[in-house]
Amino acid sequence: LPPAISRAMESLFRKAGVDYAFMDKDGGLCCGRPILMAGRFDQARQIIRKNKEIIKASGASTLVLSCPICYKVFREHYKLEGIRVVHHTEYMLELVKAGRLSPDAGSDVLVYHDPCELGRGSGIYEQPRELLRHTGELVEAEQNRDMSICCGGSLGSLTLGFDKREDLTRNALRNLKAGNPETIVTACPLCKTTFAMYSDIPVEDIAETVNKHLK
Repeated sequence: LPPAISRAMESLFRKAGVDYAFMDKDGGLCCGRPILMAGRFDQARQIIRKNKEIIKASGASTLVLSCPICYKVFREHYKLEGIRVVHHTEYMLELVKAGRLSPDAGSDVLVYHDPCELGRGSGIYEQPRELLRHTGELVEAEQNRDMSICCGGSLGSLTLGFDKREDLTRNALRNLKAGNPETIVTACPLCKTTFAMYSDIPVEDIAETVNKHLK
């Protein structure tokens, strides 16, 4: 978990009174996606088995993931009986609806970027938007939801050269800035990092956005 997102989630958990532990605090293990994509299935099974041991030993009832790729992999390749797997956008919205978090809606104009694996890959479109409406004014990109443009940093784009990937990123940024937002918000660490390299306006993970608007 990138430090900025980790700090935001830790702050959110504390404010909501959530009993939590970070699985990757001491390094942790990869979800196994890159090794699965490389066809190294035996090694992937070893990683999955080790991760399951860590999660089961924690006594947790819910696994919260900020990375859409990890979220998809844990849902599809892990059998975590008795443990709920949720993306952090879903979990934060649950906390808001339960009254455990109370964001103060400001005047910020925000645009939300639908990450490929979270939107098209997992069908999560409305929860992030509902969450962001608690923090500011939400405008939409020209192409959004299932037509959202990839940030260019996806693992699935690794066959493209640097120039082509940069073109993808800049095209996605032009699309996101159609409504003149003050801040770009996404829900994927990779998307945030990729956009931040080229964007002339702030780029935040949704956890950072929610955390800074809490009363």
